[in-house]
Amino acid sequence: MQLYYGPTSHFSLMQHIYQDLVSNPTSRPEPSGGVEEAGAGLDLFSFRRIFFGTPDFHEINKSPGKGDLSMMFMPYDLAKTFLSRFLSSLYHLIPLRPKIYYEQCLDRLYNSSPADHLDGPTQAILLLAMASAALGTDHFAWGDVLFERVKASLTAFDDVTDMLRFYANYQNEQGRPNSVFLHLGSASRKALSAGLHKDVPHDVDQTPENIEERRVTFWSLYIYETWFCFHVGRPSSLNLKDVAIEYPQDQFIRLLAQLCKTITRSVNEIYGQRHESLLHMWRVARSIANDIRGHEAHLQQALGLGLDDSIQAGSLGVRQIIFIALYHHTLLLTFRPFLIFRGHWQRERNIALNQSSTNVTNRPRETPTWLNEACNHAITAAQKTLHHLCEASRVNNLVLELRYHGYFFGNSVFTLIYEFIHNPSVAPVYLPWVYASLQTLSTMRAGDPIASTIAAMQTVLRNINPSYEWAPLLATTEDNVAPPGGTAIQQGLTPNHRHRVLLSNSAILQNPSLGMRPDTLTSPWNLPQLEKLENPETGGSVGSGDDLLDFTQSDMGWDFDFSTMDLDAFFSIYQTNDAPNT
Repeated sequence: MQLYYGPTSHFSLMQHIYQDLVSNPTSRPEPSGGVEEAGAGLDLFSFRRIFFGTPDFHEINKSPGKGDLSMMFMPYDLAKTFLSRFLSSLYHLIPLRPKIYYEQCLDRLYNSSPADHLDGPTQAILLLAMASAALGTDHFAWGDVLFERVKASLTAFDDVTDMLRFYANYQNEQGRPNSVFLHLGSASRKALSAGLHKDVPHDVDQTPENIEERRVTFWSLYIYETWFCFHVGRPSSLNLKDVAIEYPQDQFIRLLAQLCKTITRSVNEIYGQRHESLLHMWRVARSIANDIRGHEAHLQQALGLGLDDSIQAGSLGVRQIIFIALYHHTLLLTFRPFLIFRGHWQRERNIALNQSSTNVTNRPRETPTWLNEACNHAITAAQKTLHHLCEASRVNNLVLELRYHGYFFGNSVFTLIYEFIHNPSVAPVYLPWVYASLQTLSTMRAGDPIASTIAAMQTVLRNINPSYEWAPLLATTEDNVAPPGGTAIQQGLTPNHRHRVLLSNSAILQNPSLGMRPDTLTSPWNLPQLEKLENPETGGSVGSGDDLLDFTQSDMGWDFDFSTMDLDAFFSIYQTNDAPNT
């Protein structure tokens, strides 16, 4: 089986990290850009099931329920709780109908009569909404039950665009990115074939409610399709040049749609072109960063909040973290190629220093200020993503229950890990961010995609340096020691003596350069200080003239695509000698 994940995917970055860990840096060949057998790396990181979207073992042996979707088997109060949680969280990504519509549908589902019976697609959408909301709770097993009932009848409704999106939303919460991509793509093509990307002509009789619903339907699909394709590094099925429909009145959908237009610009101008000059690529990235920061005013208009305002509770807090995570994620991926370049360059310089003086090259040895600035953009975006996700998870259970946040944790943490693999001296600065992320992830409901994300992070830390591995914080009660709430055990993390090593490590506790408070390792919610984390300026802080040191492919002597940093590859789980080079 072969799958493609592009350069913006954290799967590709993880494979790069795997190669850095297992390869001899003095003999490692440059990437060929062809098909790459990823089985060993996926197994090392325990990420094979997430990568290929295969089900858990218990799901393989589970027989799906069949029959009429209207046959009720779940207590009404529990169904109402699931729907309420959906309407307070995931609903904001797919607000196709007013909230009261779904509440009325639930009442009709439980109190239906032959004269007032919900149609099949509406029932399926309602059950999928409840299933998605159930996954982050202690009642997550209901999510599987509801999903299987819908799946058994899906073939009858697979032409319904809205249901495909709810199906994709469920798979996203389950950590099945390939399935999400396929269903969003199918929904996008069905929307295009129905003309949803065009406003209805003025001579067509439509109520204002129908026009608004049509606009919300298209733009919410555009948002989901755009950011998810950005996440997996694959082309989107929706192209803005084909779109001729006004924004809806929903201010939050307008906000996300405007941000996704900038995401599209990053995809096209950073990753969609082959850059011969890294300096030119940096100037493009700075321009995109300015566009991204322009959305802060839109955030104030839509939610009445500033980018760095305190974390909010409830439904408002969910919308706040959705925007903040996408905002910083876009900045991170716009500037991450520069971080990858610097890592390659540092490895090359280290190799050159270990070789004889007769192999001296004319390549620059000092890192230009503009390159460090670009890398700081990526690092700061990763840290701010982690800070907001950890804080929001602490104060808002609705945020803590959203399992797709594992994607954002993974991207940000592996970005920091990549940096200290190539520059070990900064590991003490970034490890507190990694530990805070692991602590937050361990408090989420056990199972994938969270368990695989934790396992991958732990494996990388252990392979870099055994002392880096994170151990769950333990709470002592009388003579017994146990993880808080048992969550660490549920995630497959076995407490051992290493927590004592970490807590007694004088290098960690006494070194003021670590950027963390003395009690960072003894409290589950303490985070490194964020006050000094300011986004680097994108103006003329390091000049913009022609005198700046540039890097070109001919100068470096690399067969290396600056835009993708050779993270653009196919992955196969089978060894093959005739893999296509595409």
